Amino acid sequence: MTSDGTRRRDARRPAFDPEMRAGAWGMLHAVLAFALEVGALGAFWYAGSRLAPGAGGLVVGFLAAAVFVALWAMFLAPRARRRIPWPWRPVVALALFVLAGAWLLALGQWAGAGLIVVGLVDTALGYWLRRRD
Repeated sequence: MTSDGTRRRDARRPAFDPEMRAGAWGMLHAVLAFALEVGALGAFWYAGSRLAPGAGGLVVGFLAAAVFVALWAMFLAPRARRRIPWPWRPVVALALFVLAGAWLLALGQWAGAGLIVVGLVDTALGYWLRRRD
């Protein structure tokens, strides 16, 4: 059971992300954004797990992934209470994707370059879609 204050606060929030646009380009942006989030999560886990041997690496990888999830949930998610405002949100997200990709590249994993390139493409697509409307 929720209080009236909770219902009113939730009623002011959109049920969907207003940055996600309809149409083929909007769908591409949504798919790329989701793939980047999942890829960055995996990249942070993988890179973190390489910092310590054995089971310690699994714990460090889990913590690195948990920090990424916490930052995303607090500042970048569509329903975040402290959501970063529009012009800066894609830049901060791109910075996280570049960090994850660079960390993979430092470990010799070329998938990091893909993460960086797709992050740049998706950020440019997001700005283009926003400007188009």
